[in-house]
Amino acid sequence: MVAPMKGSAQRSPAGKAGRDRGARSTWLTAKAIAKAAGGSVLHDGGAAATVTTDSRGDCAGLVFVALRGANHDGHAFAATAVANGAAGVVVERMTEELQAAVRQRATGPRRPFVVQVGDGGKALLDLAAEHRRRHRAKVIGITGSCGKTSTKEWLGAVLAAAMPTVRSPGSYNNQVGVPLTLFQLCPETRAAVVEIGTNAPGEIAQLTAVARPDLGIVTCVAPAHLEGLGSVAGVAREKSALPAGLAADGLCILNGDDAACRAMAEVTPAAVELISVSREADWFATDVQFHALGTSFLLQGERPVTLPRLGTHNVYNALAVIAAASRLGVPEELVLQTLAKVPSAARRLEPKLVGGVTIFDDTYNMNPESARSALQAIAGLRPKGGRPSPRNVVVFGAMLELGADSDVLHRGLGEQVFQSGQDVLVTVGADACPIADGAIAAGMSKRAVHRVDDVAAAHELLRPMLRPGDNLLCKASRRVALDRLVDRLVASLGAPQDAAGGATR
Repeated sequence: MVAPMKGSAQRSPAGKAGRDRGARSTWLTAKAIAKAAGGSVLHDGGAAATVTTDSRGDCAGLVFVALRGANHDGHAFAATAVANGAAGVVVERMTEELQAAVRQRATGPRRPFVVQVGDGGKALLDLAAEHRRRHRAKVIGITGSCGKTSTKEWLGAVLAAAMPTVRSPGSYNNQVGVPLTLFQLCPETRAAVVEIGTNAPGEIAQLTAVARPDLGIVTCVAPAHLEGLGSVAGVAREKSALPAGLAADGLCILNGDDAACRAMAEVTPAAVELISVSREADWFATDVQFHALGTSFLLQGERPVTLPRLGTHNVYNALAVIAAASRLGVPEELVLQTLAKVPSAARRLEPKLVGGVTIFDDTYNMNPESARSALQAIAGLRPKGGRPSPRNVVVFGAMLELGADSDVLHRGLGEQVFQSGQDVLVTVGADACPIADGAIAAGMSKRAVHRVDDVAAAHELLRPMLRPGDNLLCKASRRVALDRLVDRLVASLGAPQDAAGGATR
């Protein structure tokens, strides 16, 4: 085994899992819920298997927590949850509809309970914290500006190969998603991988206090959610709440090539291990190479590793997974075997080969650091030794939530497009035009830079432009919905071609 350099953890998935009552504890009685959430019992009943925030479908065995949001109020659906068999509900107020639904089931064998609380969102967090306290699984918390979800998925797959493991579904990383992830814990669970995100100051500290991670991973600090966090320094302060919230007997895994991450070693009481691709560290990679199969590197400068994913950022993700799995006793051979088979996460630099063109669908989200990583990844695909190079075509939409620094960061990204040697740049939407401006100002030919208004115009431009052998990168913030362009290109590039080279209709 290659050792570290030096020694030192609206249907909610919880609701779906809750149907397997045998796999859940039954501490969720009305009295226990009222005690944990600081509420009062309005109607008593039996025990619930787990928690849901979704009233749709079969709610048998579940306790429904009514949440108020900007666009919805769960109290409007509490009666539906009872009618659909909920074991109980947690509400801020009793509505006439809920009272009638409870009365209708009052004489049956499964009388629903009702607990009243002051704040449904806080109650959900309180209940998740109590549920976490009752289980002995090792919890790994993951945060960072980029790479959280991929690292969570990979670590979840690695740990699941060695022990009963749960992990955050999708991007369940906020004040609702983290509690619902924790409610997947059952007596047999030995590890839980929890993604922890943020949009505003204080959220990571709050969620860390609920999850109480044994291990913490911070992937990187980069400009993201600046509207809520103010600056990169604000991002770093917010992310540092995870290391600061770890226990003294825990482990904090930090990106050693990121100065803001390294500084977090000063605020955590836990042991620290650093990962790096540029220097020796507790866990490090050398000889990073990109190729048709993905990315290869030497772990600790010795052991060959191949990931079926492209990009140096994925090497960082892999190193974090290796460090965490090693701490939890997973054999290195099993770790590397599992990493060699990890599938591409949907729309996260996901390769799609169609019509001879390789489309890298990275439309899930975008910030300056993830965009830089994507550019570096496709630039690394250029063959060496004088062979003909494929064209690299980059399609960028806007990066959102960057606040006052938005224009500067978009122009800087345009400079990186030119500096990384891309052949063609297409920007989609007016908000992305500063990327084009930055590329041209840096020296990119105006003939290689195209601005289009929307997805339809981008498809009209790209469809006749693309040819076999090209690499196409598509990336934007999620709300730009550039995934629609990818889907249209996949459909049209895969269509039969007529003699003139155009798609048949």
